[in-house]
Amino acid sequence: MYLLLGPASSGKTLLTKKLKSHDEVKDDIANISSTLPTIGTNLVNISLTKRHEITVRELGGSMSPLWPNYLKDCQILIYVIDISNRLQVSAACMLFLTILTNPNLKDCQVLVLLNKIDLATSMSRQEFESLFRWDDILLHSKHRIAVKEISAVSGKGLPEVLEWLQQHGK
Repeated sequence: MYLLLGPASSGKTLLTKKLKSHDEVKDDIANISSTLPTIGTNLVNISLTKRHEITVRELGGSMSPLWPNYLKDCQILIYVIDISNRLQVSAACMLFLTILTNPNLKDCQVLVLLNKIDLATSMSRQEFESLFRWDDILLHSKHRIAVKEISAVSGKGLPEVLEWLQQHGK
């Protein structure tokens, strides 16, 4: 199972819409801009190639107390962080550390997406890594963790996300 988590308003729903429509006409993709907060869960099928489709389960940020219930069969964890919201980054770090320590994720690969890089209020990668204590997380985690900078609105970085999913998906 591919699991998509992150705090509320980090951009998870828009990300899934953009990834789902990546092979459609660019004009149609530009029209995907408004979303409603996910209450509960969404299942989204994303085509990685003509013969390889994955199903991503997106869990709403308000469901974070229930996230551990969904970790058992997780092969790929995608964790989205809004790096334009400095207050949320600290909370996102605590949630992320809680998830990483869950024993059900022992064989899971992790992709962290730093979303909203196109906003003027976005942190630099260096600011994020310092606040998030990224080096410590990588040093002590038993997981293989990759990080990508993206903008779900503009689509920047999304081809790299799809490529990573193709390379690491099962």
